[in-house]
Amino acid sequence: EVFLVLTAPAKVDPSPLLSQPWQSSRANSSSGINSGGMGDFGDRQALLEESETYGSAEAFWNTKEIRGRKPNWQSLRDAKRIDDAAYEWLTRFCREPLHTQLAICSEDSSKFCQSFLAVLRDVSQQEALLYVATTLDELMKEGNRQTAAMFKQMEGTAYDPISIVATLITDKENDDLLLARSCNVAGHLFQAGLQAQGESVTKLMDFVRRETEWVQKGTECRRKMQSFLAILNLLAGLLRDNTRRVAFMNANGTKMLLSLLQRQTNNPQMLYQACYCFWLLSYCPEVRSKLAEMAVIAPLVHVLKGTQKEKVIRMILALFVNLIDTADMKGILSVCGAQRLLDSMKQRSWSDEDITNDIDSLLTKVATNVEAMSTFDEYSKEVLSGELEWTPIHKSGVFWEKNVHKFVEKDQQILRVLIQLITPGAQVDGARVQDKVLAIALHDVGEFVRAHPAGKKYINQLDAKRHIMTHLTSPVSAVSKEALTCVQKLMVH
Repeated sequence: EVFLVLTAPAKVDPSPLLSQPWQSSRANSSSGINSGGMGDFGDRQALLEESETYGSAEAFWNTKEIRGRKPNWQSLRDAKRIDDAAYEWLTRFCREPLHTQLAICSEDSSKFCQSFLAVLRDVSQQEALLYVATTLDELMKEGNRQTAAMFKQMEGTAYDPISIVATLITDKENDDLLLARSCNVAGHLFQAGLQAQGESVTKLMDFVRRETEWVQKGTECRRKMQSFLAILNLLAGLLRDNTRRVAFMNANGTKMLLSLLQRQTNNPQMLYQACYCFWLLSYCPEVRSKLAEMAVIAPLVHVLKGTQKEKVIRMILALFVNLIDTADMKGILSVCGAQRLLDSMKQRSWSDEDITNDIDSLLTKVATNVEAMSTFDEYSKEVLSGELEWTPIHKSGVFWEKNVHKFVEKDQQILRVLIQLITPGAQVDGARVQDKVLAIALHDVGEFVRAHPAGKKYINQLDAKRHIMTHLTSPVSAVSKEALTCVQKLMVH
């Protein structure tokens, strides 16, 4: 499968970019999504700025040594790889101390952009390429979006920035370090709002597909970890566009991200960048409903339960806020135990106010949903229909505490129906009880035992224990798991 094949330039999100990258996203949009479809990123978008792939891995990046090793511009001019104008500007640039180089770039941004892009486009010498890619990456970090935005003036020309960088990235002869720097530069350019032509998009998306195949295959990454993180930076840049988001989803790209969540539980930066990509996808209307599914949300809740890294927590909560009013998102969060988790998180002190605000927002909406669904009449209709679903009501502690005594009313009608559903060979409308229905019924019988003071007595009177024991050996893991949990509740209550 390929991520994308395009023959025309992709349409770029029209949403505005903040000029102050430290500004909170809450100051700009109460919903997190504006009419442009992307929303203001604020400090949340600082994938490159927050990345732990820098300082902590300087042995890989080797920034100081690379920037201190000046290329021989004279020899490149003599070989006609750069022209006189580029030679003069690059020579002047290299004479400047590092702390004033950014100011030189701003003085004549056209010469700065054209000279650096000429090297990336026309020079094959690895030392010169690595110097320029490293310098651009560092300058773009130092100057925030303003530095990367200077390159907009070159779009559509013979020095088209993303086209040149895309060619550099997809060159199979590049080592990990040059590849990583090039991916970071592309990420900066996308973040500054530069557009990619169709051919460049195809190159980059196909490159990302190839470089992430190891994740789903279960093999080891052939790249150094810092290089792979830079490839995820590139993917994040590509996912700023709705057309590419849809293409990524259609090519099952989320399976790769979910695999990363499962395989990289001890790598906070990897978790952060995978969650960041999910968050970017959540701004696409065509994609949003596909994210609000149990297969996607349950692993994210699992990460939320296991991580202590605030930026990972912040990103997952931000994603949930974007999705909370989509499809059955509230119900899915309830089933995953998110309400109890959020209640626990609310008791902690957070350095990021966005985390506190998101917890409050999610708790309010999830609790309201559970309350709306937690009526015994609604539950009775579901049980009597024989079509059980993992709706929030089944895992709501409030529901069981308030309604458990109603299970034994009317000659234990609802309890008897649940036991009928778990009876081996039982049928609903002439068809065998579905495994999902069986698992839910076992769960509910266990909850009845737990919540009712005489729950075990009623189960024994109805001779239900032997039915429960039968399902312990079910080949369906969801059924055997619920049967085991039910037996455990019978033993301790």
